[in-house]
Amino acid sequence: MKPSHLVIVTLMARQGNTGVQTHFNAIAQYAASQGVKVSIVDPYQFNRWIRKIPGAINKLLSRINLELAILESRFFHYRFLRRLLRATLVTAQDDAVIVYAQDPLSARVALDLRQEGFQFRLVGVVHFNISEALENVERGFAEENGKLWHDLMDNERNVLPRLDQIIFVSGFMQRVVGARLPALAGLPQAVISNFPAMDGGSTPSKDHVPGDMIAIGTLEPRKNQGFLLQVLAECNVMGKRYSLTVVGDGQDRAVLEQQVARLGLAGQVRFLGYQPDAASLIPGHRVFVHASRMESQGIALLEALRAAVPVFAAAVGGIPEVFDDGQEGCYLNLGNPRDAAEKLISVLENQHKWQHMSMRARQTYISRFHPDLLGKRWIDTLLGA
Repeated sequence: MKPSHLVIVTLMARQGNTGVQTHFNAIAQYAASQGVKVSIVDPYQFNRWIRKIPGAINKLLSRINLELAILESRFFHYRFLRRLLRATLVTAQDDAVIVYAQDPLSARVALDLRQEGFQFRLVGVVHFNISEALENVERGFAEENGKLWHDLMDNERNVLPRLDQIIFVSGFMQRVVGARLPALAGLPQAVISNFPAMDGGSTPSKDHVPGDMIAIGTLEPRKNQGFLLQVLAECNVMGKRYSLTVVGDGQDRAVLEQQVARLGLAGQVRFLGYQPDAASLIPGHRVFVHASRMESQGIALLEALRAAVPVFAAAVGGIPEVFDDGQEGCYLNLGNPRDAAEKLISVLENQHKWQHMSMRARQTYISRFHPDLLGKRWIDTLLGA
C-alpha cells in the first residue's frame, strides 16, 4: 500500500496567528503524529527575488485601485502555487496523495493540475465567513457586484462543486454555502469542528502580564474590537475598572487607539500587535472577549476553552455551536454595550460564577474539542477512510 501523503495548499504563509493558519498547522501536526507524510505549499515559498516584481506592481496598484491590486496578487499567487504544487506532486508520485485546499483559489490550482494528469484526492475546507466576496466588501477591499466580487463568487461557484469532498467547520456554514451553491448537494460533505494545536496555549509567554480581559483577532471591521472598548467604558461608568489586552494587528489599529483616548481608557487597554503564539497569552486572563459580527466558528474561542477561560461572544455564525450561554460564558448583544458590561461584571465580580464557567469551559474543551477526539476524525475524512 502506498504511504499517505497530505499536501496542504494555502494562499497564506505557514506562520501567523489567523484561525486558518492555526487550523492547518494543527492538522499538519496531528497528521504527522499519526505517521502521515505532510507537506505545506504556499506562494511565499517561491523565489523571493521573483516575488519582488509582482510585489512592486501590487504596491503601485494599491495606490490607484485596491481591487485591481488584489486581483493582481491573486493572479501571481495562482501561478506561484501552481509551480510549487506541481513540483511537490512530482516528488510525491509514489505516494497516495491527498491535496487539502484551504481556500477556493488553492483548490482551483489543484484542479488545473489534475487536468495535466496528476492523480490525487482533493479535499477543500470552508474557512471564509458567508463568502470570500463578502469578507472583502466588509474589509473595504471590494465593492459589491464589482470586478473582485464577481471574480471571487465565480471562483467559488466553479471550483467547490468539483472537489472530491468538502469540509465545513460548523453546521451554520454548511447551511449558508449549501443554500448559495445548490450544486454542492451531490458532493460528499462533512461538518467537523476545528481543534487547537496539540501543544501550546497552556503556559503564558515570558512577556505575558495577566489581565482581566483578552481579545485575539485581526484588527478589522468584522472583528469589531471597537465594541469591546465601549463595553470597557460602560464598566467604568458602573464603577468597575478592568483591563483589556488586544492581540493582533490590522487596518483598524489607529482608529481603535484613537477610540481608547476618546473614551478615557488610557492605562486600561494594551495593544500587543501580532504575537507568534497568541494562544499562550490567554491563561492568566479572567475572560476571553470576542465581538466579531460573523464567524464560521472561531478557533480562538476553542483556545480560550482549553485554557479554562470563560468566553464572551455574540451568538453569530457558528459560535453557538462552540459554547452555551450562561455555561462556558455569555452571549453578547452587539447592539447594547451596557448589557454586555453588566454581564461581564456579573461574572468578574462573582468568584463562584466565574469558577463554574471556568470549569465548564475546560470540560467542554476536553469532551468536544480535544485533538484526541477530533484529530482522528479529520485525518480519516481527509484520507477518505
